[in-house]
Amino acid sequence: MQEKSRDFEYSIKLALDNAKKRISLLEDSNKKCVLEEYNEWMKDGLSKHTVLLLREDPII
Repeated sequence: MQEKSRDFEYSIKLALDNAKKRISLLEDSNKKCVLEEYNEWMKDGLSKHTVLLLREDPII
């Protein structure tokens, strides 16, 4: 069970690191909007049921 917890934590860290990199590439006004969205998401709390990981090549 602890291994799954570590996988979950690693996935969250990877997603947040990726988000930081992408946000840093945005212009200031867009950067502010995205940061506000992430702040709202973080305030709501994290759980394995609410994390959405987006692929670079979406299949939808």
